[in-house]
Amino acid sequence: MDEIETRWLANRYGKNRFDHDVIPGDPYPYLQSLGVLAQVDQEVLEGREIRLTDAEVQHLQQYNELPPDAERRLGEDDGRNRMLVNAIGELDPGWPVLLFATSVDHAHLMAALLSLRGIAAKAISGNTEAGVRRHYVKQFKAGEIRVLTNYGVLTTGFDAPSVRALIIARPVYSRGLYQQMIGRGLRGPKNGGKEHCLIINVADNVAQYGGQLAFRGFEHLWRPWAGGRSTTP
Repeated sequence: MDEIETRWLANRYGKNRFDHDVIPGDPYPYLQSLGVLAQVDQEVLEGREIRLTDAEVQHLQQYNELPPDAERRLGEDDGRNRMLVNAIGELDPGWPVLLFATSVDHAHLMAALLSLRGIAAKAISGNTEAGVRRHYVKQFKAGEIRVLTNYGVLTTGFDAPSVRALIIARPVYSRGLYQQMIGRGLRGPKNGGKEHCLIINVADNVAQYGGQLAFRGFEHLWRPWAGGRSTTP
């Protein structure tokens, strides 16, 4: 990394920087023990099996992501959407929640379904006007909106330390992208956040693809959710 960029990044965090080998072993448990990162509870909801065309399988293998049409099909699954709404409805009503949807249309659909359930929700995406997006984020941080649903816009550059639950409803195969998503909820009490964060992963299955969803590689980060449901497949 360029030395100027390194100094800029260090200044962003009070000139505290972690270089290689500063923390022995896995840094996550260490930073959780310090309260820099939140303790993570996890729940896995059983998703759907989806079959891809040969071209879609090729897209997944090449780009390590589901093609848009496959994501759209998942987002149109009524049973899957009811499961997501019910999972959010069973959480503490005071918890701010972020939901990562499978598509822009799915983000808007989930916000509508949650609103019909009496849960204040709004959707944002890359198509949302910047002023409207800022207004929704402000309302979310103020507790006026309980759930923000989104597609592709809150993975980076979004700061809301009060987030208490993350719903990863989009199948993610990239560890880097998944890490960016869950980072929205990992700030601990020593970092302006909270002690615990719940991550709800949806375990969809692509019939013709052997790759694992990215969340399977983060087992070291969390513990099973003890909030009253046990749905881990």
